[in-house]
Amino acid sequence: MARVVNDQLHEAKRSEILDAAERLVTTKGYEAMSIQDLLDALRMSKGAFYHYFESKPELLLALVERRTAVVEEKLRAIVEAPALSGRDKLLRHFASVDDWKLAEGRVVTRIVRACFADENAIVRQKLYAAGVARFAPLLERILRQGVAEKDFDTPDPAEAARMILCLRYDLGRAVGEALLANAQDDAIDRMAIATADAIERLLGATPGSISRPSRAALAKWRATAKRQ
Repeated sequence: MARVVNDQLHEAKRSEILDAAERLVTTKGYEAMSIQDLLDALRMSKGAFYHYFESKPELLLALVERRTAVVEEKLRAIVEAPALSGRDKLLRHFASVDDWKLAEGRVVTRIVRACFADENAIVRQKLYAAGVARFAPLLERILRQGVAEKDFDTPDPAEAARMILCLRYDLGRAVGEALLANAQDDAIDRMAIATADAIERLLGATPGSISRPSRAALAKWRATAKRQ
């Protein structure tokens, strides 16, 4: 019983550290935030902090994974909705991810900026691998339903799910880099349209059936990025 209590206390303290880190990322940015800033905010010793996280990159990884878990819960609820078609589930998943990014624009943009830093290349790779493992089985269920309903025509839903995640991940990477480099607006629009086209071809879906991010949503992303 004592072990259960200790695990609970450990997880509570870990969450407290992540909460404080997220506040600092929002106000200062990940690059400007130091471990000492966290220690001061939490009134914690350096030794105590390193009991929970071995490094600042590990802290970044945990921040992203915690937010990714929220997206996974949303997708799981969509997958298990009995009244939705496979196509509707796929579209709702894409929309829920885009809406979440917009709602959490400031902190997401700052975390994205940190992930693209050269020193965090290993973090990016770990996040990609974890994301595929987390989301591919759920997307596969959606695609299998869509194939059964004749909305999709792909011979291998499992591999198609993995490839969709690759396409969406690369879109996020490309858009993030473009936003940080202040690329022209039409470049970002073309990326989003090309990715939707590729997903339609991959799934054998009707052209135009996979929705594109709206210009208003893309404009809001650009405005958020420029304020960081």
